[in-house]
Amino acid sequence: MKNRIYLLTFLLVHLVSGQEKFPKDVFRSPLDIPLILAGTFGELRSNHFHAGIDIKTQQRQGLPIYAIGDGTVTRIKVSHWGYGKALYVAHPNGYTSVYAHLQKFSPAIEEFVKKTQYQKRSYEIEVFPEYGKLKVYKDSLI
Repeated sequence: MKNRIYLLTFLLVHLVSGQEKFPKDVFRSPLDIPLILAGTFGELRSNHFHAGIDIKTQQRQGLPIYAIGDGTVTRIKVSHWGYGKALYVAHPNGYTSVYAHLQKFSPAIEEFVKKTQYQKRSYEIEVFPEYGKLKVYKDSLI
C-alpha cells in the first residue's frame, strides 16, 4: 500500500511539473477592452469541444483587433460558416494565435484576400500564404 502511495505521488509530481510554462508578458490582449469570456477552451458544445476562447465585445461590432505578438500569417480562411473570416498567425516561440469571426482584416491582409478571391472567383477561400509574406507585429491591426 505504501509503495502505491509513493508511486502515485511520484506520477502526480511529474505530471504537474512536466507541463510547459506559459510565457508571461509575451502576448498582449487582442482587444483594448476588459477581457470577459463568452466561451472557454475545451467547453462542451452540442457536437464538439470548443477549440478556442470567445471574448465578449460589450455588444459592439467593428472593434479594432490587434496582433497579440510578432508573427507571420500562415492561413486565411473566409467562409459563410464556422469561423467566418479567420486568420492564423504563427509566432516565433512556437505558438499559433487564431483570430476568428472577424468583420474585416487590416488593409494589407484585406488586399491580399480580395486578390485571392478574384483569382479564385469565390468569396469563400482558404489560403496558406508563403511563410513570411504577410507579417504582423505586436500591437498592429489584424
